Amino acid sequence: MSTNTQKVLIIQDASKELCNVSIIDALRSLSLRPGAKVKLLGIIQAFRTVHRFYPLRCGIGSKSRLHSSATINKKREDIKQEVQQMTDEYSRCALIARICKQAETLKVEFDIAVEAGSLKEVSVEYAKNFGATHLILPRNLKKNKKYFMDNLSCAIYRMKIDSSLETVRGVEAAEVSVLSSGTHFNPENCEQREETFEISLCSVCMNRRAGIGVQTRDFTYAELNLATNGFSQENLLPILGKKIYRGQLNDLQKIMIREHPFKTIKEKDFKTEVQILGKVRHENVAMLLGSFSKGTHRLLIYEFVCNGSLSKHLSDKSRALTWERRLNIANGTAKGLEYLHGKQIYGSVRPSNILVTHDYQPLLSYFGLARSQYEDLDQSSETRLLKTFEYLPPEYEGTGLDLSKADVYSFGVVLLELITGRKTIGDTDGQSFLRWARPSLRQKKYMELIDPAVQDSVDIYQLYWIVRVADKCLSWNPNSRPSINKLVKDLECIVNHCGAEDFSLTESELMAAMSS
Repeated sequence: MSTNTQKVLIIQDASKELCNVSIIDALRSLSLRPGAKVKLLGIIQAFRTVHRFYPLRCGIGSKSRLHSSATINKKREDIKQEVQQMTDEYSRCALIARICKQAETLKVEFDIAVEAGSLKEVSVEYAKNFGATHLILPRNLKKNKKYFMDNLSCAIYRMKIDSSLETVRGVEAAEVSVLSSGTHFNPENCEQREETFEISLCSVCMNRRAGIGVQTRDFTYAELNLATNGFSQENLLPILGKKIYRGQLNDLQKIMIREHPFKTIKEKDFKTEVQILGKVRHENVAMLLGSFSKGTHRLLIYEFVCNGSLSKHLSDKSRALTWERRLNIANGTAKGLEYLHGKQIYGSVRPSNILVTHDYQPLLSYFGLARSQYEDLDQSSETRLLKTFEYLPPEYEGTGLDLSKADVYSFGVVLLELITGRKTIGDTDGQSFLRWARPSLRQKKYMELIDPAVQDSVDIYQLYWIVRVADKCLSWNPNSRPSINKLVKDLECIVNHCGAEDFSLTESELMAAMSS
């Protein structure tokens, strides 16, 4: 047996409902290599009697109570029969059959086993004997995480109620644990993880984010051609100024394919950029899954985000964009931006680059390195659009651009769009967006700014603070704008109704005071 083989042990409390969707999603999120071995271990707790008020437990729950009357010897016979019966049920189960079929698609081996005893003790013993590299625990073992950490050195996850995986100990931490214990460990088994976060599942379309352990790779043209049905028009996303296709890979992973915005980028620079961006992992940032490069063609492959861009929702005057959702989009976007700035990645702040799920979780996408977002912006066809909506800061065409403060300014424009709704020239009496908005900011006519679509549901307290934050971001002087870290703290406070830390006058308020 190769020491490189990934071995995944999934623990199932045999008295609980079996959900094939959870197991399939778990397998996909771990990004298993072909040839990996997966085993589902159903554990019957040794001193419980199962009452069959319900039929087959494979898909339908069963009830159990502590057994108090049988002798130990009799109970052993009962347990033996129960193990055999559960093994037979699993082998005939339609849900198990579906998991097997998905395992074939993923090119991994799948098997089942049934044991009896203490849930946590049997899990640990079996994991050691199986040589598990990954252990997935049921959600009812939440209180026993320390026990598994102390007794096992493999990567450990816990299934949550929404079928996502909580990382108890990631693969990198598992490597450290194994090395410290003197056990042999092969680094090829270790996925690279810079961040750990909950893998979200869209509650509407059930689209699942890519697993956080996914590594970027080089895609072939044949793969991308097949995924997009020959780059058909029906898979071309309606995003102004961009050519982006959606697709689906053989493992059912949904993707977005975008041409690199700067076609003159050299192959070496493109590969370097992909290598850096491929390490970006955050709950509010769309993952770069890989790339394709041949001749003059430079394609970036991202995870698919199911509900389009914020720009689309603003332009469509979507009533689904409630006040609460607008605040959450602002808050999540700021967190994603803070993370990108920590990686020295700037210039991604505009509504067309903020994608949302049907749950209105925002993910920054189509981001790039600083040189390809600001320094090379004049090469991009987006420059005219950015100037039209004034996302670029006033100091853009000057010298000594502070990239972080420039992004904060752009975020301020996005924030103002969330507050007011996307305005047309007709809405602003022929004025530019910011020229129309600034007088209301100076005069504190906040209710004149609010989008009529949410006017009846807006929280006045939150409106007051969110407008002040936007006004701060839009300061002409970069030094007067908040840092991205402070911006995140202020928005978090506003969402949670605790105000913001800075009570100083905004630039608009100072101008109003000077003119009065």
